[in-house]
Amino acid sequence: MFFAAIEGLTRLCAILETASQSKQMKSLLETAAHVKTRVRPLYDRLPQQLRAFGLYWQTLSLLRESQYWDEGRLAEYEVTQLRRMLQHCAANVPYYQKLFRQVGFDPNKLRHADDLANLTTLDKETVRSGPQDFLAQNIPESKRNYYTTGGTMGQPLGLYGLRGAGWRERAFIETQWARVGFNRTRLRAMLKGAVVKSKSHWNIPFLHTYPSAALDFARILKDANIPPPRFEVLLLGSENLYPGQREWIESFYGCRVFSWYGHSENTVLAGECEVSQNYHIFPEYGFVEILKEDGRPATDEGEAGELVGTTLYNPVMPLVRYRTGDWAVLGPKSCPCGRKYRLLKETRGRWLQEMIIGKLNNRISITALNMHSAVFDNVHQFQFYQREKGSVELRLVRKPSYSADDSNAILTAFKEKMGDTVDIKLKFVNELSLTERGKFRFIIQDLPQAKNE
Repeated sequence: MFFAAIEGLTRLCAILETASQSKQMKSLLETAAHVKTRVRPLYDRLPQQLRAFGLYWQTLSLLRESQYWDEGRLAEYEVTQLRRMLQHCAANVPYYQKLFRQVGFDPNKLRHADDLANLTTLDKETVRSGPQDFLAQNIPESKRNYYTTGGTMGQPLGLYGLRGAGWRERAFIETQWARVGFNRTRLRAMLKGAVVKSKSHWNIPFLHTYPSAALDFARILKDANIPPPRFEVLLLGSENLYPGQREWIESFYGCRVFSWYGHSENTVLAGECEVSQNYHIFPEYGFVEILKEDGRPATDEGEAGELVGTTLYNPVMPLVRYRTGDWAVLGPKSCPCGRKYRLLKETRGRWLQEMIIGKLNNRISITALNMHSAVFDNVHQFQFYQREKGSVELRLVRKPSYSADDSNAILTAFKEKMGDTVDIKLKFVNELSLTERGKFRFIIQDLPQAKNE
């Protein structure tokens, strides 16, 4: 009953957010959100065995077995899942129904993953300009979960997934973390701004955070002459991990850094191996292509190309041959661990290592401000500008539907993430600044402190 109540509140909030914005409706939404906020912490404290959906356990069971399949069996599984998803697209998704007719593509005839090259690639702007065309018509709204990408380039992308699918995602993440000793019964610390009141909290085996946060935490400890907690492993994701950063972090904390690549669109996931720093691509997660600038696939170790992914498990809003905008370097043909997954030497994500500097000289990663809600639905594009420590200007290009309620929601959302260390001022503009080469930057940082680091 308790779990049903949580799920019911979650669905109620989602439905109300898309419903009429009358005063009564807003009041009801606020009440539901308040109750959910109060009950959720109690729910999260329950053992995972009581909270997890069947999808979580099914996915864990699959991955425990499939990670050691031979190349032939992995390829067979991937083609089967790919064909199933493309058949679903042909039957239920308007965008692909039209595309398949235009190019004469029949998913029933798919025999090899390379056959997918007969379809054109898909970019973000196409999805953004007509999201309804990508929604499966056979899946009711009650089973959809709306979320947005973080808006890496200042333009969030609205997406839909299947309700409860987060448990599948969790199974994949925990499977790759298991390579370095993690399991769901072991404690994992996260840097969220809470005060550490007991030294017993210093003895937690895993720290899960951004690379920039791990560096900032290390700087604070070093300045205060406090030895770091003796973690077994640092689980660092969501940002680029640059050469030199890994070595410095591992030296300071005295433990292994484990990183992985993923993105909100959920078409590509790759995590480090336990015996090297190469990344294993999960073929059970999505079909991944690495395309060079001329459009041909990268085939040899050391070749770089854009990551292009096709989802294998989001039937609500399938993305086929989706161009992520992220680049990767192809790894060796085999791995000493014995897995037959393809390998990447490195990934080059879109998030630049840019920071907002707070009043206390604290550095706030742009990734830490990543929004996965509807707060920017009425904004075309946004950009940060900082020229004074502890103060930032958020420049917005508004949609015609933008209102004062959106301003309040944006300010509230960022205050929850940054606390009192940064003051935010909104500025409405008709267009955003570009670099001399015509490129967009998510943050324009005019602080001498930031420029010198």
